[in-house]
Amino acid sequence: MSYNFTLNDMEAYKFSSNKNDIIVNFPKELGFISTFKYKITEDILLLKTKILTNEKIFLHANSKIQGLVVNIVLDGESNIIDNNFKREENFKKNSSCIKYINEYDTTTILDKNSNSLGIIIKDEFLEKNFNNIFNLDSFENSPSVTLKNQISKNIQLATQIFNSPFEGKLHDIFLQSKVLELIYNEFSDIFNQQKISDNKKIKFNQDDIDALYKAKNIILNSNEFPDLVTLSKKVALNEFKLKYGFKQLFDKSPGQMILEQKMSYAKKLLETSEYSIAEIANFVGYKYQSNFTNAFIQFFGTCPKNIMIKRKYYY
Repeated sequence: MSYNFTLNDMEAYKFSSNKNDIIVNFPKELGFISTFKYKITEDILLLKTKILTNEKIFLHANSKIQGLVVNIVLDGESNIIDNNFKREENFKKNSSCIKYINEYDTTTILDKNSNSLGIIIKDEFLEKNFNNIFNLDSFENSPSVTLKNQISKNIQLATQIFNSPFEGKLHDIFLQSKVLELIYNEFSDIFNQQKISDNKKIKFNQDDIDALYKAKNIILNSNEFPDLVTLSKKVALNEFKLKYGFKQLFDKSPGQMILEQKMSYAKKLLETSEYSIAEIANFVGYKYQSNFTNAFIQFFGTCPKNIMIKRKYYY
């Protein structure tokens, strides 16, 4: 037996909505769709979707998007009927599809459990960072244009984003950094015949370089640990240039540098302060002490308590 349902003007695709968790429960315990929505920047939206169904379901959905959509299937597979073009597409595990979409009108056949990662990118971001790659005018007259549909080389990165281990500000920094990295990697794959390098495709003038060094100083000389958006505003440089300018000048991302500073600061507090491990974890952006401990062990190869017992006054 199969069932038919319709979703109109889908909440998950709205940049204006701040709702983080969107759950669609099907009647008769047929299953559910759970989507976690996270606004990476004003121009980039991240969607983490889990689908669980007990019966075959035809889900018709439509929405206006007008932007580039990256979708990566991490587990299971997906069969989608594009109602605009009257064709069915199959997306298997580890596949990546990149489309420019003006209007989303599909019927998704849900008969298998799946996990997927979606990224929606507004025109403004494409114009600022990829205007020499994408001709947006050429996309205007079609409901959607497929730019890529193949096995992704970025599954490990996409899985890290889907299963982010962090909380609080560190979670924000992690997602921002990794999503921008994923976007760059996926776009580079599209144009692999003329290999895209940071030097050729992303130009930095002297003001940009000064802003990058200013951002580095903020990270190294303060204990604020700003996320990527906040850091971008402080130095007046867009998030994408900030991310890849760091890679070019300092051979690491802002997120990596911030993590190093967080861990170094935490180690110093463990060695010299009277704060507990839980308090120190909170200072550096971890909601749960266990997550901080795991990250600390991964970074230093030892647990926080082993550092703390070296204090002059340990009790």
